[in-house]
Amino acid sequence: MRSTKRTSGYAALPAIAGIAMMLTLSLTMLFKQALVTRDQAAKTQLKLDYSQREEALMRALVAVFPSRAIACMKADHAAGENWSWSEIFADAVALSGADLRLTEDMVKDLRLETARQADVGDGSGAEVRSWITSLTGTAGRVTPGTTAYADVFSQSAFTGRVPPLLEMSQSLQEADALRPVVTPAKRYAAQSAGLLADVTAHPVYNLIPYPNIRFGYAQPGQPFVAKRNWWAFSVNYGGARQPVVRHYVLSLYEVPSQMPIEAATFAAIGQHEDGAFWSMERVRIEGSVYADAMAVESAHGASRLAGRSGIEMSGPLDLGGVEVDSNFDALGVREQLQAERQSDALPVALSANSGRLAFLPLQPGNSFLLRPSAGAPSAWDDYLAGAGRCRVTVEALEMISLADQTPVKLRVRFQNTAGGVSEAVLQRGVNWPTIFDEGGEAMPFQTELTDNGRSCLTFKPALFDAWLLAGNGAGIATNNSLWFGVDTDAAPESIKPPDDPPAPDDMCVIIRQGKDLTAWTSGISVVTPHRVYIGDDLNAVPAAQPPAGSGLADTDEFFPPLSIFSAELRIGTTVVNRLVEHHGQLGTLSKTGPSAWKPLDIKLGSDDAVHSDHISADLKPLRSPAELPPVHQMNWLVVIEEITQD
Repeated sequence: MRSTKRTSGYAALPAIAGIAMMLTLSLTMLFKQALVTRDQAAKTQLKLDYSQREEALMRALVAVFPSRAIACMKADHAAGENWSWSEIFADAVALSGADLRLTEDMVKDLRLETARQADVGDGSGAEVRSWITSLTGTAGRVTPGTTAYADVFSQSAFTGRVPPLLEMSQSLQEADALRPVVTPAKRYAAQSAGLLADVTAHPVYNLIPYPNIRFGYAQPGQPFVAKRNWWAFSVNYGGARQPVVRHYVLSLYEVPSQMPIEAATFAAIGQHEDGAFWSMERVRIEGSVYADAMAVESAHGASRLAGRSGIEMSGPLDLGGVEVDSNFDALGVREQLQAERQSDALPVALSANSGRLAFLPLQPGNSFLLRPSAGAPSAWDDYLAGAGRCRVTVEALEMISLADQTPVKLRVRFQNTAGGVSEAVLQRGVNWPTIFDEGGEAMPFQTELTDNGRSCLTFKPALFDAWLLAGNGAGIATNNSLWFGVDTDAAPESIKPPDDPPAPDDMCVIIRQGKDLTAWTSGISVVTPHRVYIGDDLNAVPAAQPPAGSGLADTDEFFPPLSIFSAELRIGTTVVNRLVEHHGQLGTLSKTGPSAWKPLDIKLGSDDAVHSDHISADLKPLRSPAELPPVHQMNWLVVIEEITQD
């Protein structure tokens, strides 16, 4: 027999060692992966922290900026610390909390001395403020979007990435780098991409793309009438220790009121005061409806609703093919709509929930109808003026009596051919013939009574140009806006100061012979604190074609721009319940009130309401700056956008 000897010892050592090495390598890989994952999580958290600080700073800047721009205008753009860019940035830093960080003691207590921190501020905020500079690196300044800084914007990092440049005097451009300068003197410098109307004809307000933002005053990317003031600046997040440099454009869009319906108050859309609904067949709205707050019964074709504080709907609405309801702003609903549309821009939005922007209707209320008081008005006063912007003033200097406010003496001031102001005093029995006297038919101003006995001064636009030219006036291309009022100091024994709202015995204004306004090539505006009656058809004849450079096609129908701002408006001067047809826009000077503003609650000369079946309205936005009347209301849209880099 053959015997087998059994051995013992370490014959399995290589296998065990191999397994051990594999386990060790696996643990090492897992540990390495854990370190990589932790580092990625730290970087993600750091990026999120930076992003949150950036968002807080930008939102704070949007909140601070408008009031400082207004303060600068009130100071006539003179230097002042409170409205300097340095102070604007300082207040934005403080408001956002960007200068707050953990104290050194707190860091030690948490044993985070070696940790990378996103608390990039310091206790005083001075360091953080120094990180906000012009594009050339100067703290406390910005780089204005004007021609004086064209060399900066011609650099490869900014070419093709910034809006069209504007121009104004050299001194104002230099001031613009130190404090925000907003003025009608700041104009587009040259025709460039993004300016869709002729800059020569429309240097102040042009046709430009609406920004890609969530607030739907207009449709993102589509043309609207505005001027874009802008300033560029850089933020070096983290300073020299942890630098992350980004460049931004702060834009202030000056937006003349141009939507079909606009109100800086609560508006009721779709229903009359008597409970009747607007006619679905005769009332159409194209584009957006804006109000501070609104209650909507029906959209009537509107594609967007924009508000500041709230939008109520009686039921689901179709806005441009998208169905929305009153819960549009509820958590989850807005996100679902955005996902379905694959866009942040929704057909219904509130400016308060729309990110880095602010929308401000500049609504002075009924002071818009009044001439400025004695003393030099500030740049802000001039900017908001309605009556103060009128080139022509027509004032009653004497009435028949306090009981009969029919004018017998007028003072008309207008622009003359030499660039100055001329004055004509018209008096009954001297040089102001009645309609029945010789020469009376050629007078643009007459008097009459309405059917219910209201004393009125009648204005006839068709006769005004010839009257101006006969008196060495500059013509209606220049004298395109008229203010009607009374001078109570001229004859206090016969002139009654107007009440607010107008009393039955106050003087009124009637507009007649205004069916064809095509001779008013630069438009016409009428402003008055009195009641206005539309005596007959007004602006019902289109021009042969739109003005050259308007951005409109030659085949587009074009009517001369017209605006009427008055304490009250009446259609007709009789008790006849006539048909009312309106094309264009509707707005109000009301800021607050006990009840909602109802845009289509129209009254007749008898003070009775026009029946809903007698109202037709085709409400559309402005399509071109050529459609902007001489006197209009204004909004500001403030937006911050990052200048994208390669």
